[in-house]
Amino acid sequence: MTTEDTIIRAACSDLIAAFAAHVDNRNFAEAVALFAPDGVFERPDLTARGHAEIAGLWADRPESHKTRHLCHLTWFSEVGENLVRAVTPFTLYQAQHHGEGFPPVPARVAIAEFHDEFTFVGSAWRIAHRRSVPAMFG
Repeated sequence: MTTEDTIIRAACSDLIAAFAAHVDNRNFAEAVALFAPDGVFERPDLTARGHAEIAGLWADRPESHKTRHLCHLTWFSEVGENLVRAVTPFTLYQAQHHGEGFPPVPARVAIAEFHDEFTFVGSAWRIAHRRSVPAMFG
């Protein structure tokens, strides 16, 4: 692995962690900004294309809806100058919580994987295509 590969992997790993942190902390505009302008986010129930559609995924999310994405080690299947492919397993927790204090820890909602393609846009790596692939529910 070259120094350049290491730098690219680190940049893409930061995007993976930032996405989870932004969504879980309700910083949805920051999560959207991690995508390329024509980026795609696929979930089993829908596909969003471009920043406006991706932002729309969270537009009506109630304040009481809490999530935590616990991302595990990423496997990079391809690292190139302009394209990176990676798979990141994650465990998703969701809870409804109103008021002050911490929500109770719910049972896991899903164990899934992010199948990502990253592209270099301007001076930074961005998510070109993210597909959420469920492995287990419940």
